[in-house]
Amino acid sequence: MTSFSSLNTAVLGLNAAQRGMDVTGQNVVNANTPGYSRQRVSLSASGTSTSATFFTGSSAFFGGVTVDAVTRIRDAFLEGSRVAANARMSALTTQTSALASAEQLVAEPGETGLQQVLDDFFNAWQDLGNDPTDSGAGAAVIERGQAVADQLRFLADGVDARWTTGHDDLVNVVAQVNQAATDLAEVNEAVRRGAASGRPVNELLDQRDQLVDTLAKLIGATASAGDDGQVSVSVNGITLVSGTQAQQFTLSGATASGTATTDPPTITWGTITISVDSGEAAGLLAALRTDLPDMADQLDGVAVAMRDAVNAVHTAGFTLGGAAGGDFFSGSGASDLTVLVTDPDELAVADASGVVNGTNAQAIGDLSDDSRALAVLGSSGPSQLWRELTTDVGVRLQSLQRASTVQQAVVQTAQLAQQADSGVNLDEEMTSMLLWQRAYQASARVITTVDEMLDTLINRTGTVGR
Repeated sequence: MTSFSSLNTAVLGLNAAQRGMDVTGQNVVNANTPGYSRQRVSLSASGTSTSATFFTGSSAFFGGVTVDAVTRIRDAFLEGSRVAANARMSALTTQTSALASAEQLVAEPGETGLQQVLDDFFNAWQDLGNDPTDSGAGAAVIERGQAVADQLRFLADGVDARWTTGHDDLVNVVAQVNQAATDLAEVNEAVRRGAASGRPVNELLDQRDQLVDTLAKLIGATASAGDDGQVSVSVNGITLVSGTQAQQFTLSGATASGTATTDPPTITWGTITISVDSGEAAGLLAALRTDLPDMADQLDGVAVAMRDAVNAVHTAGFTLGGAAGGDFFSGSGASDLTVLVTDPDELAVADASGVVNGTNAQAIGDLSDDSRALAVLGSSGPSQLWRELTTDVGVRLQSLQRASTVQQAVVQTAQLAQQADSGVNLDEEMTSMLLWQRAYQASARVITTVDEMLDTLINRTGTVGR
């Protein structure tokens, strides 16, 4: 091996060390960059020439070192596990948030909840039954009845408002999905062009994976990578992104809570319905299709039970003037329940015509007892239905919160595993920096030594002994 080949070997070493320092610096400055994957320089030794003598190795040529590639450290399995865990967490968080917002309306147990309003209404009838000629007590009954109607209307409007908010959020999620899909198709094209021309694409791959993560969090999308670095993304078998082509999803179905049960909101591609089981979209769909409509239906059940129970007893009684009692409540549900009686003289407080007593008023007051309401209606009364509603909402919310806690542990485990694999460790990078620095210094020292050898050969040969 000539001195000139030694110089070439040392120069290659300098280049490799410099490349290693560049990559280490890139890792260090991006240690806190979201989605960044650490990179490593892949080196290979250039072996001796095949013309080297078998026994002595004379005339052997050592080619030095070659930078093969800058490798992006990313484990596909760990990344897929993390993405899937985050998608499920997004669904649970979104559904929990929607139901928790509706649960705040219930305000039970407490003095501002519907149960207190119901109790006040039935107690007002008991007070009127104790003194049926007291017009003030009669006015209180009408006022308390209106308070029941107002409270039920407030609850119904609140649930409806939260349904509308959730639907608006779902519209926004679908728009974000379509935009992210378009962006991913563009990144796929950039990756394809970069790989074809031999340019580094590691940062593009990081951007690609971030978009995949975004789609997973939004709609539970899953990705599969091709040999050229492009990814295809699908949602339960329906392709969203294929290479450089992106599809567009749409939101169809009910746009108001009143038709959510018969025509539930649905995400579609053309005429194909997409089944979404994770991501924010799944959480919103669960709230819009099930949680909030169920709550609205139960509220209507409370209102109808109140209307029918009170009307059944009220129409069986008589006013103090001897007239038969009419309906006290009207309406088809919680949103339109109203009090028909406007004058205390119209209240059917007596159990017979021409009799001055409060027997019928007390019978209405007794409807606060579940067994009495059951006897009148043949089914659960308003108080029992309201307790069932509050229990159902509480149990659903508690179940979601428990599932979220468990899923959060899964997410943390997946994130730690992924971070340990592809995240930047500053201590490790400092060690790498020292290694590359020493390698660079060593290669530079080889050049200095060869230079001294050449100086001796060229300038001092034949001068020995002078």
